[in-house]
Amino acid sequence: MERDLIDWKSDAWKNPDMVAWYHRRMVENRGTSRLKNQVEVDLCARYAVGPKVLDVGIGTGRGSLPLAQAGLEVTGVDSSQAMLEQTGKLAADTPMRTPIRLLQRDLADLKFAAGEFDTVMSLNVLVHFPNWREILAEWRRVTRPGGRILFDIHSQDHEDAACAAKGLPPRPDDPGEDFSGYLSRIRVADLVDTANRLGQRIVAVVPYAGIFAGGNINLWLKNTLADGTRHDRTLSWLISDQDLLAFALFLEQDVFAHLTTRVTGRMMVALDNVPDEAGNQAWLERDERLNAALDKGVDGNLAALVPAFDAGWRARLNQLLDHPRNRVLLHFLLSAWRDFPGHLDLASFLDARHADTLAAWRRQDALDQLVTQIPRALAALPEAAGILKHQAVPLMGGLDYDLTRDLLSKTFHAFD
Repeated sequence: MERDLIDWKSDAWKNPDMVAWYHRRMVENRGTSRLKNQVEVDLCARYAVGPKVLDVGIGTGRGSLPLAQAGLEVTGVDSSQAMLEQTGKLAADTPMRTPIRLLQRDLADLKFAAGEFDTVMSLNVLVHFPNWREILAEWRRVTRPGGRILFDIHSQDHEDAACAAKGLPPRPDDPGEDFSGYLSRIRVADLVDTANRLGQRIVAVVPYAGIFAGGNINLWLKNTLADGTRHDRTLSWLISDQDLLAFALFLEQDVFAHLTTRVTGRMMVALDNVPDEAGNQAWLERDERLNAALDKGVDGNLAALVPAFDAGWRARLNQLLDHPRNRVLLHFLLSAWRDFPGHLDLASFLDARHADTLAAWRRQDALDQLVTQIPRALAALPEAAGILKHQAVPLMGGLDYDLTRDLLSKTFHAFD
């Protein structure tokens, strides 16, 4: 079954129609695609070391073409000749300081000499394959001693934590016959074990995709204000609202990136070809301490474990929240705390004007949730069923608005 899945995933990208769809998705660069592209391309630029870079599963080259523009020697490989041809067209239209080399190769059998590259990077590839350990071993082989491997993958830690806390059914590891829905997810403990076995050091594990799906939604946002058309509509403004884009990038690069893989569904991993079991264990222990702190709640004490959350960070956050749409986005995201009362102290991070506004919106959201549930609960009572019907026709559907208005105005005095 695993071999069938691997073959299906590899062959899917050889379809010219699939390549054309993927190309359109990348060049449109709109909405959350714009955010995802910038976050991932920035991570590639930050962690790649040169001068010789191999991009495995190069796709349209969005991660490595900027590196070639900067003067690095980029080799791109892909199992799909159609994808390579598309990348070649883009490369021909892109001014680069060094030409890019494109070759058709298998991601698990690269056929390069050992230690040929300074960096082996791969964007949105390993997420599709269950044999990630074997693939990493091949990538390590062609990376020089002291060189780097850089890739993204989904987080099983996120899946475990969010499903347990929110009572969500875990998604199955076995996709059955639906290979298109398969996503490779790993735990950081497994990553540490694999890095130790391969003789590699963990340089960074960067959580991201906290507010955009990218094929694997943030489960903490399920059944919240950030799960639905209103949230999607807000994010659609990323293409034209520069202040909203700046805030979204701040959330991704200056908030989620400093937390753990329980918080978001995706991570970027940087491994160096240097054995360091003690360093990897120390990294894992720091990760566990931060998870324990997050389990207790989010407040000012978090800054002791995350030095990046300093006074300058707080000032940038509050400045970004002066833009109204940014406050709305944060309100949607903060509704993830509905089920965890007392676990969030806004005053630890926000100026009073923003903390008070968001606290008021949170109270209004809680009231809205309550008055929405009351008519439904009333209609479900057997003793009310007869009253709320006339000649066997249920009346509650026509009474919802009036009842909700009366609850808000006469019971909760929401408009006083």
